[in-house]
Amino acid sequence: MRAMIIFLVGGGVEIGFKEFTDNDEDFATYLSWLRNIKIIQMIGRQEYLLAMDIGQIEAYVKQLNLSNNDSFFKVYHKGIFIGTFKVGHIDWRLKSADLGIMIGDLRFQKKGLSSKIMKLGIEYSFNVLGLRRLTGGCYAENIAMCRCFEACGFKLEGKERESVTLGDRYTDHVSYGLLRKDIQNQ
Repeated sequence: MRAMIIFLVGGGVEIGFKEFTDNDEDFATYLSWLRNIKIIQMIGRQEYLLAMDIGQIEAYVKQLNLSNNDSFFKVYHKGIFIGTFKVGHIDWRLKSADLGIMIGDLRFQKKGLSSKIMKLGIEYSFNVLGLRRLTGGCYAENIAMCRCFEACGFKLEGKERESVTLGDRYTDHVSYGLLRKDIQNQ
């Protein structure tokens, strides 16, 4: 995939996606987010809390860029790198994929940007990649992300009781799905 920039502008919001490349100047910022326990717990990736260095991040991003089944973007708000967006595990036969958001810059959390980022990612996934089904999930306690999925038209598809850990306790994981026809019927 070549570096691309996709922008959504309107209603006082400017969101942009730029491909996260394996020779990117923002690795140090990204790595600092991956070391923040608050961020990592909410995206459900405790393995990121293990000692990681920039070389490992570069290898991870390179692997995503070489994959035909993943798209990984840096997210910008008004020109500031605030997080990442991933279209992952693309199944080209079934035309489906998983979506994931991380707003790593804490100054931009709780401002309603997740739903705007998600809507841009949905548009990219359906209209550029030609997918027909999108999925995503989060801890049931991540109320903001649950609201984001629901505000973007996703339907709750399941709850796995006490299937993940949050700190030292078990908690539920919820799964959401969105079909292209759900958007077309609105």
